[in-house]
Amino acid sequence: MKQFWNITRYILIIVLNIIMMWLFQSYLNFLFLIALLLFPIYSVYGLHCVKNAFSLELQAPLESMEKGSVFLVRVKLHNPTAFPLLNATVKLELENTFHREDGVHFLNIPIRAHADTVVEYPIVMDYSGCFVVNTQYVELVDLLGIFEKKIEITKSASCLVTPIGEDYTQEAGQLYVQGVSEATESRNKGVDFSEISGVREYIPGDKLQNIHWKLSVKKDEWMVKERVSMSAVQLHVLLELYNDEQMCADAVLDLAQSVTKSLVSQNLPFTIFYYSARLGELASYYVGSEQEHKEWLEMVLYDRCYKDTLHAKHMFCQQHVGAGSYLYIGLADGDGNSETMITGRQGSVAVLCAC
Repeated sequence: MKQFWNITRYILIIVLNIIMMWLFQSYLNFLFLIALLLFPIYSVYGLHCVKNAFSLELQAPLESMEKGSVFLVRVKLHNPTAFPLLNATVKLELENTFHREDGVHFLNIPIRAHADTVVEYPIVMDYSGCFVVNTQYVELVDLLGIFEKKIEITKSASCLVTPIGEDYTQEAGQLYVQGVSEATESRNKGVDFSEISGVREYIPGDKLQNIHWKLSVKKDEWMVKERVSMSAVQLHVLLELYNDEQMCADAVLDLAQSVTKSLVSQNLPFTIFYYSARLGELASYYVGSEQEHKEWLEMVLYDRCYKDTLHAKHMFCQQHVGAGSYLYIGLADGDGNSETMITGRQGSVAVLCAC
């Protein structure tokens, strides 16, 4: 419809010019008429040349951005030819891969001759995750606004959008000490929290629970499993990434970022577990420094939340029998009390649980 009106207007201009030329016998109107008749050829040829030489670059911030902050997506259109264009329509597909939400934006940009046209498009992400912007094609329009050419240009850029953390230094430290104490107590009662590092001969005073019975029978002497204690120096943290229509997973991420960062700031190491929708299993990551905390957060944001209840607690306890006390970060389900819980927004909690 828009093309029809552009053609109509152009024809009307030609007709009016012919009338004025006939009435005033004007040589200038004659020259103008020739230019009007030749201009469509110039316009179409220019569109063809630009189509063959046109290129596009797409850039997003290299550094992670906090959600709610404004960051710029840079779109650069390169036209090396001598022909300008009335408009280029760039289709931007925006996606948060963690929440699996997407949207489409259109940019209308006039193209200059022998120049790069740069547009910085402001974006604000309300939720944490991996922000991805894609282009699939660009529609070029000639100077008359009559002819269009579609160019398939596949470009992509991404940026991590991180949660907003709060300071839970005191509360997180108390939960950590309490959780490690309970785990150590369980170990002393006979629950094994350690990993086997080797086997040696029995020394008087070794615990019976560490005897390697099968090997002792074969060797006809007592053999003992040497162990490296895990639970006495760190706490297991379980992150639940279930999501609902209220986007509760974003609130859980905020709380997880706050609590884990508070632990790192106090030099309290931990191993964090979460169900990876990409891997289809529980994933784990040891965090003992700020760099490892950053790497773990990136790993989670590049993954996906899920909308089906997967009972992450049950999966964790099945795989870590006797793990004792661990810190669960997810939606409240009635476990815990005010002394063993940190409450976030939208029903998110960090609470000590036990297998």
